[in-house]
Amino acid sequence: MKLILIDGGPASGKNTLGKILVEDFIAHGKKSILLDLDTYIEKFCPTWIWDNDHQKEDDLLKARADFTSDLNKFLAEGFIVIGIGDRFLIKEGVLRYSSKVTKKVPVYLYHLNVPFALRKRRLEQRGRHSLIDLYKDQQDRDKIESWPGYVYQNINSPEVDAAELEKLIDTDQGLLNI
Repeated sequence: MKLILIDGGPASGKNTLGKILVEDFIAHGKKSILLDLDTYIEKFCPTWIWDNDHQKEDDLLKARADFTSDLNKFLAEGFIVIGIGDRFLIKEGVLRYSSKVTKKVPVYLYHLNVPFALRKRRLEQRGRHSLIDLYKDQQDRDKIESWPGYVYQNINSPEVDAAELEKLIDTDQGLLNI
């Protein structure tokens, strides 16, 4: 059992890499699942447009609670869980998140670092989204001086990057001491 957290801005490859990792783990006989916080949020608000801030905060809290509940359920059942969708920019955020994990498991964190021009091109290829502010996200990430976990340069093909991440996991690079 492991908890593998993948952080990255929009169009950094979180879902793509997460899906490939799950497929690879399953191919090697390891129970594995990808949990994406965004899908939990969309259960409460498919449009991502709220009538007011109170409803937004309430929906986000419920989505995070459901996400955490499933994460704990799958870890208890012996799965490798790959979690994406939350931002893990600072150590305090990671600690706050990991404190909700009820089973003692190794926790890995990988930040996908992708050049802004490549993220922009990827976002344009899949279709712009009115709620994604790529520039603001990049500014927030540029302010971080010390990242918890492992910063991975996600610039190759998805298959190559997934294989590289598997090697990092196998050698405990990105393992958090929490």
